[in-house]
Amino acid sequence: MSRDYQDQARGDLTRRRRAGDSATGSEPRGLTVAAFEENAARSTSMAAEQKPANVEAAEKTAAVLHSEHGEERSQMELVQAYAAWNEEEVRMPKKQLFKQYWPGVTFSMLLSLALVMEGMDVGLINNFFGHPAYLQKFGWPDETGKMHISAKWQGAIGAGQNCGQIVGLLVNGYLQARYGSRKVYMGGMVLMACTIFILFFSENVEMLLAGNIVCGIPWGIFQTLTTAYAAEICPAAIRGYLTAWVSMCWGAGSFLATGVLRGSLNLDGDAGWRLPYGVQWVWVPPLLLVGFFAPESPWYLVRREKIAEAEKSLRRLARKGHYTDRSMAELIAYMRHTNEMEKQEAADASYIDCFRGTNLRRTGIVCMAWVIQILNGQSITNYAAIMLQSIGMGPTDAFNYNMGIQSVNIVATAIAISLMGKLGRRFFYFWGSAAIGLCMLIIGILGFVASGDGLAITVAVFLVIVQCSFKISIGPATYVVVGETSSSRIRAQTVVLGRAVYVIGVIIVQQLNPRFLNSGGDAWDLGAKTGLFYFALCLIWVIWIFFFLPETKERSFAELDWLFQKRVPARKFKTTRVDLFEHTDSKGVDEKLRQNDDV
Repeated sequence: MSRDYQDQARGDLTRRRRAGDSATGSEPRGLTVAAFEENAARSTSMAAEQKPANVEAAEKTAAVLHSEHGEERSQMELVQAYAAWNEEEVRMPKKQLFKQYWPGVTFSMLLSLALVMEGMDVGLINNFFGHPAYLQKFGWPDETGKMHISAKWQGAIGAGQNCGQIVGLLVNGYLQARYGSRKVYMGGMVLMACTIFILFFSENVEMLLAGNIVCGIPWGIFQTLTTAYAAEICPAAIRGYLTAWVSMCWGAGSFLATGVLRGSLNLDGDAGWRLPYGVQWVWVPPLLLVGFFAPESPWYLVRREKIAEAEKSLRRLARKGHYTDRSMAELIAYMRHTNEMEKQEAADASYIDCFRGTNLRRTGIVCMAWVIQILNGQSITNYAAIMLQSIGMGPTDAFNYNMGIQSVNIVATAIAISLMGKLGRRFFYFWGSAAIGLCMLIIGILGFVASGDGLAITVAVFLVIVQCSFKISIGPATYVVVGETSSSRIRAQTVVLGRAVYVIGVIIVQQLNPRFLNSGGDAWDLGAKTGLFYFALCLIWVIWIFFFLPETKERSFAELDWLFQKRVPARKFKTTRVDLFEHTDSKGVDEKLRQNDDV
């Protein structure tokens, strides 16, 4: 932006104010705020039609950089003004915040519906292995003549999709940083619509494997894109609700998958397994339209120095009239200040930056949050139909109970969202892991002391409790922790790395669970005894959470930067007072921002 335009705007404002003072005989300090704003509006609107959007934004910022007493306000004063407002906003009623930011809330929730499709896909893969029509098409007879797919092939098909997801995750980190969330979202949606054709027209397990690998690429894109987007388009006070909504979408997809599979049990021939795949096409057209009309992340635009576009995006994400020129200038200054602070540690957004300075600790927390989510035992609920059949339950009853297990997803996540603003992230993780671990211990013990229908029904009940505990706690809290813990400048890269670790964990689970839960062939036939393995893991996670997981509730991104810079212990994050402007050279940041305006 040219400083000449800023100086011109400031000069016009000063001359107009002096003229007004001469006419009234009053001192400059007597000018009211209303008169100042009127004069500022006049000076910044002159010749606006002949100037680019960025110049108009510069003029507005120049006007706001003057206080009502005619004293120039530095960028740091704007940042401090917004920080004070942010503290007040945190204490505002959540209903009022949702009303003020309802456009951003709506777009975030709609874009996150892409994960309903991912949840469906995961639910389909794991439970298809117990579906009669699927086994008839792709399976082969075992020693008793019963159609089955070996544990090795079950693991390979699941791992294939996750290998594709790793590719999608890594590609998304680059694409989102370069092109923004909106374009990448639409491109991923088109790619996904194409890849479903491979699964829909598969003829053998080899084609299923290839189709799942290719399908994994858009899934990997959506996993991280929606989380980062939801974290960046809303204020800190309601950020947890929107990132938790991501978990609800995933759970809704799992429930829909079990419902579609249960309904397709009565279909004859290939329609029984093709229908669940084809249902996923229904989501593509409406979500593609949502991506087309959605605003871009303002944080991405600020990082790209597209200030005018960032202002436009911010105004679209709040109700009309919410931002004045003054409050917008303060918010933009705050975002640029946060970006400059993070640039002190990272010259540019790259994966290497995730392991430098305080980002190393933040990346480790994000990765562990994902590890705990997948390696706590809840994953066996995704194999419930197989597990219940392996311990004596019939296929129809197994799918009925599986629907019951997955039905708690939406209700439990809704409970979690309602509690997210009251309880901390550490609380959800600590007690969620403890509850799941206790259930795993009971299920494991039942594997030694019970058998028959009584065992199957009892295990099904505890699987419902596990699913409910997970969806109230760790499930939604993971997306909140990941979105809040990562540095805003390299958020996409950090989330990608964390999700890549999660996918590796999924691959491990998809190799272990089929062998744990199936009987015969190359399976280990542990059944309910599998619970003891996951109980041991939960015990480890509870200890780690207590010592290393920080509380990020109601902390702004700048405050979290300060806490990590100061290396505050995780247990003290909640109570430590933050001096937002201590850890960085305020004058240096101010000068850096002014230099950027001259470019």
